[in-house]
Amino acid sequence: MILSFYSIPASAFYYCIEQSPPVEIHSAECPGLVIPEHKSRNFIGELLRCSEAHNEYTRQQAPYDEEAWQDLKNIDRAKAAEFLRALPEPAWSETINYPVNLHWCWQNCELVTSERHCGAIVYCDDNTCNHIPLTCFADITYCEEHNCGKGQLDFNVKYIRKDARWWHPGHKNYVDILANGYDLLPGEKEIITVSNLKTSWWTGSRQSEKLSPTLSIEDPRNEYSSGMAINDKHANSLDCRLNGYDNVSFSVYTYKRITSASPNAFSLPTAFDNTELEPLIWQSTTGNNGQRIAKGYPLILRAQDYSAATMSEVSEDLSTKLKNIIVRVQLFEPSIFGEKLKSTIYIDEAKAIQQTLNAISSDQKIRRSTLWEFKLKNGGHPDKNIYRSFIPALFYYPGKVFLTDEELSYDDNLAPHTEYTLKLTVYQKNFPFYLQSCDADPDAWDCKWYTLWGLFNVNRYERNYFSKRSLDVRFRTSPNVDNRTWLSSFWHTMGWVQAVVPIGTAVIILKYLGYWF
Repeated sequence: MILSFYSIPASAFYYCIEQSPPVEIHSAECPGLVIPEHKSRNFIGELLRCSEAHNEYTRQQAPYDEEAWQDLKNIDRAKAAEFLRALPEPAWSETINYPVNLHWCWQNCELVTSERHCGAIVYCDDNTCNHIPLTCFADITYCEEHNCGKGQLDFNVKYIRKDARWWHPGHKNYVDILANGYDLLPGEKEIITVSNLKTSWWTGSRQSEKLSPTLSIEDPRNEYSSGMAINDKHANSLDCRLNGYDNVSFSVYTYKRITSASPNAFSLPTAFDNTELEPLIWQSTTGNNGQRIAKGYPLILRAQDYSAATMSEVSEDLSTKLKNIIVRVQLFEPSIFGEKLKSTIYIDEAKAIQQTLNAISSDQKIRRSTLWEFKLKNGGHPDKNIYRSFIPALFYYPGKVFLTDEELSYDDNLAPHTEYTLKLTVYQKNFPFYLQSCDADPDAWDCKWYTLWGLFNVNRYERNYFSKRSLDVRFRTSPNVDNRTWLSSFWHTMGWVQAVVPIGTAVIILKYLGYWF
């Protein structure tokens, strides 16, 4: 049985036969802008919307005379606290210039075939209904946007130190180096972003008729709250307007220290007089022509550390566990998809790091900086030798039953005349302010057997407890050195096979099920 009926919207009961004549319209919101005549028929209206703009500021540990503070701390903790609280509070001022856009809409009377404007004939049988749209004259709305000018938002940000009445050396959770509450430790950074609009990925809107100045902190080291005040407030404050000017102030308050990823205080090495040092020490090797090449491959990576002594002292104040730095060095090689991880080694502070004292300034305002030397080739284990790699997992796990890791790896040397990158990241093990692996914190609830030892907690994943910022050192290999062997080429080929096998298996299954043609 087939039924048919009309579905007609209310707007289809009239026809837009007459249109207003074209006239030249001068925008009231954006002086100087003339709306074209063909877009002025049945003019609906206009309004201003401001686009999003922002300013970024990177906050680091405030510089101070560490030697003088340490001497005070050893004598009188209260005076040491006063020393740090006498430092100026973190504060800065900036200007955000943002675009101001004019939005206007008009209507044209047009002949259209549209169910929404004209309705439809609907044919239904026992199973389905088919809609056939009708044709009619209807008012079709168009909207357009045009840049009108700019606006200006001036702002200032100030961190407010904790009240000394309840944050002092007698407080049970007090940490001497955090005398102000908002203090950062060596290597820590916070990126503070101030925006004229509050935007979010789920709304997708980056324009608004009202300004909503917003402050956000990326990778915060403390739990913060912020307040905003409008300076010289008036009736049109924070309205989107042409050549608009607003001035706001942000105050940032600190509640408590939170756990976060370890910082990275390493930098490229410098000498006593601050001249740059070569970050790589090369090992000579035999070249393709049989002669000895001085720069065969990097053997030692050198980096400057400004935090080791201070962080060790802070750790002793906070925990009975001995703090230990684990340094991760990753070797990246070029590929058609960009940088590709080739190998990774882990260097334990207590075992494989060589230290040499290297003051960074002649007047010793910052003391005990250290030049670290990380050996990239230290034995036959792939975790200690950046020029050895594990065989593909497809072969590694069956072989693991009978063989050692050294036997399940192979020499994976560098290609000639190729640019590689060494990336150094840090994990502060046994430091309570920083995220820890289950190896360092086995008694934690999310490291027990019933949570599969942190398997479902992303904070326990290596990428989260190692520092997010890496120290990068790029180098190019000699065109006359190639120590690669047929074995490394074979295992690279097996690696590609391992990647292709799941894809091929999925294709076969889909074809068998009839989903692949």
